[in-house]
Amino acid sequence: MNSLQQSARSPIMSWLNRMILGGLLGAVLALLLVPDAWAVQATPVSLSFSAVQGGPNPTNQVVTISKSTSRQVGWKAVDDAAWLSAAPSSGSITSSAQVVVAVNVSGLAAGTYSGSLKVTLSKGGSLSIPVTLTVASAISTKAATTATTATLSWAPNMDSDLAGYKVYMGTTSGLYGTPVDVGNVTTYTAGNLTAGTTYYFSVTAYDQSRNESIHSGEVSKSIY
Repeated sequence: MNSLQQSARSPIMSWLNRMILGGLLGAVLALLLVPDAWAVQATPVSLSFSAVQGGPNPTNQVVTISKSTSRQVGWKAVDDAAWLSAAPSSGSITSSAQVVVAVNVSGLAAGTYSGSLKVTLSKGGSLSIPVTLTVASAISTKAATTATTATLSWAPNMDSDLAGYKVYMGTTSGLYGTPVDVGNVTTYTAGNLTAGTTYYFSVTAYDQSRNESIHSGEVSKSIY
């Protein structure tokens, strides 16, 4: 009787064992087949560039792409704006890789531009890096002197929310003291200047929210 019972149960037990073994193998295979690049990250997570209309391109910035595993996979970077580019645009990554991001302001009007750089790994991981470019209106300046004064004048900023201008002055190129808020005018006369001294001037614009533009080109004047 025991022999008959064992004989009858053996196919069932064998089938159960196969099911259990198959389930375990399936779970293991599922774990092994999970893409190893899901934890891809970027440093920094976003980029911001500033430039002056008609001026030079801002300095390139570097983004480091990293992932949590050490398995080598391929990657590619795709931008969505004509003024935005990345180099290299593809390659392979083991644990990390670097991408140089550049912008080209040639022909762009003053304003704020938004774009993104999408990085995709061959094992399924991907991320998008927001990129913001702010192009300030060009402010041309010139200076004239009479005795111990210097008069500055500049082209008006055409932004609709313009609130005014600030004039910076110093006796060393690129180093200025506290700016003078001259309001929404395009001329300013600096007085009580010292004879025998060269002064350096720069102008910025600011909007209704007090956001200030980058500096205009610098001009200088020597007082005699």
